[in-house]
Order: sequence, then structure tokens, then C-alpha cells
Amino acid sequence: MLVSDDEELVAQCALISLGAAVRISRCASDSPLIHDAEGPVLWGVDAIGPALAGSTRCDVLVGVEAQAQTLWEAASQLPQARVAVLPGASQWLGEYLGLWCMRSGHGHTVALGSRAGGLGTSTLAVLLAHAGTLSGLHSLVVDLDPHSCGLWPRICSQPPSGIGWEELAASGGALASHQLVEALPSVRGTAVLTWSGTPPPGPVDGPLTARLLTAARQGFDLLVLDTGRTPHHEAETIGHFTDRQIMVCDAASIPPHGDYVLRAEHARAPAWAENRSLLGSVAHATSIERAVARGDLLDALRSRRLRQQLADLRLLPAATEDTGLRGAP
Repeated sequence: MLVSDDEELVAQCALISLGAAVRISRCASDSPLIHDAEGPVLWGVDAIGPALAGSTRCDVLVGVEAQAQTLWEAASQLPQARVAVLPGASQWLGEYLGLWCMRSGHGHTVALGSRAGGLGTSTLAVLLAHAGTLSGLHSLVVDLDPHSCGLWPRICSQPPSGIGWEELAASGGALASHQLVEALPSVRGTAVLTWSGTPPPGPVDGPLTARLLTAARQGFDLLVLDTGRTPHHEAETIGHFTDRQIMVCDAASIPPHGDYVLRAEHARAPAWAENRSLLGSVAHATSIERAVARGDLLDALRSRRLRQQLADLRLLPAATEDTGLRGAP
């Protein structure tokens, strides 16, 4: 939120927020929106009166070099407020807004990985994201597998319109959350970010991953990340945004540490495996294979048994994990 009537200052702050992939709103000094702002409230030096009176929030005082003395004098009366003298503090202000945005996202993020291919990690990621949609969550599945050939062949035969990793990389990834939500393709209410073509030209780099996840956590309730085989080359970056990291494995490769889901031939896991961090098992199902073969993976969730298995993993946000999934059509 920016409080200022200085058009030049507003324009400078708009450019900084654009570079930080943050959506900034302008309002008047007497606006009630200031008190309900979810993010930082920036005050231009031209409108600082109410903030100095102590009647409203003030996180950052903003002005240009010619106003520096006035800014610092105001800051002496507002010890909790930071000061940004532009253009010198442009980089700092962009980093401040970007860091706030990265940490403030409400989207619950689950990362799925495996030690080997062929265990159904990508399939489980798509199904889990759509299970979130059926539970009333605004869900997104993100293909972060460096060896991916794209998720579309298993999800649907005719991908809907929207951007993929290629277009996102070409744009530099500087998308605000509302722009990302509008730009991503969606199937039956579940948003998908994967490669538009096959094979991908190369793995996604860390800065682009960070910008994408920052915006996605702002715009979605649930993010399911398909990270492919572990260790991922951007594991540290992904870890900053992840609430749960889950390993998908078979009975022969139970991990010694961490939470995991067993890709089992049968619904129940071996008794010896249940003493570790086993969240549950997803049984091999011909219904899933058939759905993938016809390019309609989401149709597999018509199976009540599969919906129950996903619900039992308890990987959806607590407020909604038991609402709608078991009884979804």
C-alpha cells in the first residue's frame, strides 16, 4: 500500500514493485484500507501528516533525494518506520518488498520427490493437487522435474491455453500473483505449470524458481511440486518455500529419514515399514494406468478408493483436508 499524491514518486515505486513482482496499491491518507493492509504501508513524504500523528500504520517512509532531510526528521518521530530515499534505495526497497512477499504467501506447499523414476511421483503430484481442488482449495501443480517431458500427455490430450515454463522464462518470471493466476492453464479447476514442448530446453534456474514460487504462494491455497529425482539441483531454493517435503518410494527403497509415501503393489505397507515416517501408501491401480493412457488422469479420482487413499495421506491443509475429498464426485 502506497500513500502519496506525488505522481513522480508513485511512478518510481510502481517500477520498483514491478521488478519485485509485488502488486502495489495507491490510496489516500484518510483511506480505511490502510488499517486492513496485508502488506507493508509506504508513506510518501508529501502525505506524512497522519502517520506523524500516530493515527495509522507506517512501515516505510519514501521520498526522493531532495526530501531526504524531511524524511529523516519524520523517521525520528516514527522509530519503527524504515526510510527509503530514492533512487539510491531502490534496490533495498525492491528486496524489502520481495522478501516480504516471499514470506507472506499463504499457499501450503508440498514437494514430492523420489530416488528413482517410474514410481509415479508426477502422477501422485497431479492427483494430490486435484484432490485439493475437489476439497475447495485453489490448487496448482508445478513441474520442477529437470528430466520432465511435460505433464500434459497424462493430464489431457488437448492442453488448455495458458503459459508454460518456456513463456515464463522468456518473461523473466516477473509476474505478480494475480497475473500468474490468470496466465496459467487450468484443467477442471486445477492450475498446471509444466513445459509446453518436449523435451524441455534445460532445467529451471534458482532465481526463476524463487520468483515463480513467491507469486504462486500469494495466489494459490495449495501448491504441489513435482521435483523429480532427489537430490534436486535447486533443493535449497525450493526448501525455502516448502511446508512439507515427501519422498515417494517402493518397498525396496524406504528412506532412513524423513516423511515418505509408499508406492505399493497392494494397499497396505509392509509391517516393518510402518515404524518409520510412513504417511501412507498408494496402491497400484489399473484405473490410474487407463486414465493416463487416454490422457485424462484426473478422471481416476472418480474412484472412491483412490480418494480415500489420498485423504489418508493428510497432506492437504488442515482446515480442509477432510472436507469434500472423500465424498467428491
